[in-house]
Amino acid sequence: MMKITRNFAILYMISSSVLSFAQRESWKIQIDSANIFSSPRFTDLNSDGVKDIVLGGGVEAIPTPNGIIAIDGKTGQMLWNFPTPTQTYTSAMFQDITGDKIDDVFIGGRAGSFFAINGNTGELIWEFFSKDQGDPRTKGILNFYATQWIDDQDKDGYKDLLVSNGGDYLAKPEDKERGGSILMVISSKSGKTIKTIPLPEKRETYYAPHIVNHQQETYVVFGSGGETIDGGLWKVRLSEVLNGKMKNAVEITHDSEKGFILNSLSADINKDEVPDILNARMNGTLSAFDGQTNRVLWEHNFPGYECYVTPSFGHFNEDGVPDFFTIISKGTFPIYQEWRLIAVDGASGKIIMDEVSGFNQFSPAVCADLNNDKIDEIIFVENALLDPSTFLMINQVKVIDIRSNKNYYIGPVRTGISMASTPSLEDLNNDGKFELVLAVTTMESENEMPTSIVQCIDLEQSIEQLTWPVYLGPNENGSLEK
Repeated sequence: MMKITRNFAILYMISSSVLSFAQRESWKIQIDSANIFSSPRFTDLNSDGVKDIVLGGGVEAIPTPNGIIAIDGKTGQMLWNFPTPTQTYTSAMFQDITGDKIDDVFIGGRAGSFFAINGNTGELIWEFFSKDQGDPRTKGILNFYATQWIDDQDKDGYKDLLVSNGGDYLAKPEDKERGGSILMVISSKSGKTIKTIPLPEKRETYYAPHIVNHQQETYVVFGSGGETIDGGLWKVRLSEVLNGKMKNAVEITHDSEKGFILNSLSADINKDEVPDILNARMNGTLSAFDGQTNRVLWEHNFPGYECYVTPSFGHFNEDGVPDFFTIISKGTFPIYQEWRLIAVDGASGKIIMDEVSGFNQFSPAVCADLNNDKIDEIIFVENALLDPSTFLMINQVKVIDIRSNKNYYIGPVRTGISMASTPSLEDLNNDGKFELVLAVTTMESENEMPTSIVQCIDLEQSIEQLTWPVYLGPNENGSLEK
């Protein structure tokens, strides 16, 4: 078996060098005692003119010294690390609330974990629910999901946080009775709750709320339900949320078997100047909804598949309308047989790519025009299983060129797996050339805690068309609106 494994790895590395363009590893750092589900976020924390990287990590229900980490974008050295009692899996948001002209970090995860961290020192500014308050579950505080900035609500001069809290982390798949979830508005300066709004029908949620603007009105889009619980995709005026109300929330669509977990995307795909809603739901259905009427613009059903991969926008043809990409999994969690990469023409709903690729593919993709032909390539971390008896896996960044129907690889083959972290494109030192930053993780065992690798690959090229450079896109909220 080991001989087969070595040969496979050699062939994998040879294939990666055939079509790849100029690139070099800028730096790499190992992070101990941490799975990384969080995606890289970038800001200059040490005032050296180079953007640094912030990530969340850890292991569920196990304290870790590396729950939140900041990495020097120039050297790859750790700037600071912050210990957390459980896993931090959301992606960081930034705002300077200390007045030192350096962004502070806002990030959260499991079991009531949400923190504001001083970006310069790595010290705690505030913690939403501290351990001396007891078990957050008994107080109705569950998991936090990705957050959204909204305008200052408590008149302290700082943008505030719109978040969702829900998802019973102790519930079993067969448990159909779940506690209700909430939307919350939290003061970024103090960490205090400004508003708490229960979801309609007292449903659970794993979905991060996000903002969609149209017709001089701002809406919040949110989802309910779970892996085994039915739910809906909803929208409600932000003004109502800020008044603590949900009575006029509109259900865009409902799923009678499984819920809505993944962030939707928003963009005007039918050219009526109103952003439309594009969604991949747990049961493997991919849909686009008219932002004005909520009617279905197009939809694809994949019976026997599930979707855990937040979709991405890219321009895969020349019609100027953003197209849609995600990955679906055949089977039922946690047992899957294959992973299909699906790209859909945003304007027509026609499937323009459908191919099987990789193993345990749960990380979203980014999309950018790497070869300057005005058509985006799809860039993601492809995992491969080498040895089923030991679950030995490797991974490498894969690039899909839809126009030429060619695939190639960027950077080295690594051991481990990309769990859910999105690779990110960023010009760290503002020299006009881009770097690719990614995080991968070894599989934990009974005797060993997992370790993660964060790597920076210098692409040594400029990129003019950068449609979807990071998780949730250029505005970090699923929207292409400026």
